[in-house]
Amino acid sequence: MDRRVEEELVPGDFTGFGKRVLISIVDVLVLLLPAYVVNKFFVWATEHYHSGIPLFIQFALLCAFNIYMVVKYGGTPGKLLLKVRIINADGQLPSVKQALIRDSFYILNSFLAVIASLSAYKTLSISTHAGEWLPLVIGLNAFFGFVIIVDCLCVAFIKNNRAIHDLMAGTYVVDKSAMDSLKPDKIS
Repeated sequence: MDRRVEEELVPGDFTGFGKRVLISIVDVLVLLLPAYVVNKFFVWATEHYHSGIPLFIQFALLCAFNIYMVVKYGGTPGKLLLKVRIINADGQLPSVKQALIRDSFYILNSFLAVIASLSAYKTLSISTHAGEWLPLVIGLNAFFGFVIIVDCLCVAFIKNNRAIHDLMAGTYVVDKSAMDSLKPDKIS
């Protein structure tokens, strides 16, 4: 594997903890209204059709959106607006596999949240079964929530400002100008 990123970039090229927090805030502000509208529709569909399937469709669409944004553009809307990109060790945008690995904590935690929310719909036949698993699901959800917090805090302490999910996926979060310096063709 080509290690161009670590060889050619300097510490200031890697996005630090403070800027990542700012990126998360921008993501919330940009995505809040669209996420609210989408969620309202899928909650309505769940109640209207007495089925948990719409919640799983919403989960799958949100996961697909995140993976697509990372693979196609190198980041979430917040990263794009603040001129930050996710790249692999070769200085390229991550592969689908890398994006899936990178988002694995969030994907698992979100899936557990969907299962937990199913128990709230008393009209669904699956809600009884989901309710039986609710204490375990809530416990696992809390555990993975803690893992995500620790994962994010690692950015402040690990070389090149990498989170655990970056180490697992072989990715880096860098300023767009640093990424552009690694390759001749530009990515917008």
